[in-house]
This record gives sequence, C-alpha cells and structure tokens, in this order.
Amino acid sequence: MDAIRAGLEKVALACRKGLLSLADAKASTFNGFPSGACGVAADIVGRVVWEKLQYEGVYVCGMSHPDLKSEGSHAWFEIGDFIIDITHDQFQATGLSGWVFDRNDGWHALFSSQERREGFCTPSQWPAYPFDGYKAALEEAKKMGLPSKPE
Repeated sequence: MDAIRAGLEKVALACRKGLLSLADAKASTFNGFPSGACGVAADIVGRVVWEKLQYEGVYVCGMSHPDLKSEGSHAWFEIGDFIIDITHDQFQATGLSGWVFDRNDGWHALFSSQERREGFCTPSQWPAYPFDGYKAALEEAKKMGLPSKPE
C-alpha cells in the first residue's frame, strides 16, 4: 500500500506542478488554477495515473458540502482506497495538506451527494480536450522519473 501511495503522490505532484505552470496562461483552461479547474484536473490526473502506473480509477464529483455554497461542487479522482485531489486548496479551511488522501475520510466524506464515473475522459470523448494541461503534467512526470507510457 505504501508503494502505491508513493506512486500516486508522485503523479499528483507532477500533475499539480504542470497545471500550476499554466495558471497565468491567458488562453488556457487552467488560467487561474486551481480555481474552477477541479473537473479537468481530475480527468488529467486519472489519465496520467493510468499511463504512468497502470492503475484504473474513478472520477468523482461531489455536491452539497456543508462548507460550500449550496450550488458548489468539487471533483477529484479515486484509486482504490485513495483520493487524489490537486485542487482542494481553492477552498478555505479544508484541513487538508498534500494531494493524496485516504478515501471516505475527512473533508471529501462530507459531500452528501457524489456522482461517480469509471475512468477518465479521453480526447476522443472530449472535443475541446485540455492538451496544454496534459502536456504540462507529462513534462513534470518525466522530470520526476515516472515511467514512460507502455507501448
């Protein structure tokens, strides 16, 4: 379990750093990152986790959190017993530190409604795919020594 978590933390950090590098890019979906980017970030995390570690997961969108506005929602990616959330810091007072957490524990567990979808969206499923964010996350993953996509 420790090796799995360590791999997930490495991917999460690579994705976070890559997407954060686009926070000031005017034409990017990730302009202003992490604010308003949780859904696309969660999908990119899921794709990079699959390509680098071959772990399948679940995209989760949580709604109705007691600390958010009534219409507020938030998305993250889950792998087994872990949550990867690289955009939680757009909200104040989550009490979270880092990017990988135990599933069903803490701030994420307070969402009273969750929509779950197996896997991540591929470019063919998403006409305006955020290729700049995907590329930035992959560049950071390469710098961190994560394995290349298997052929």
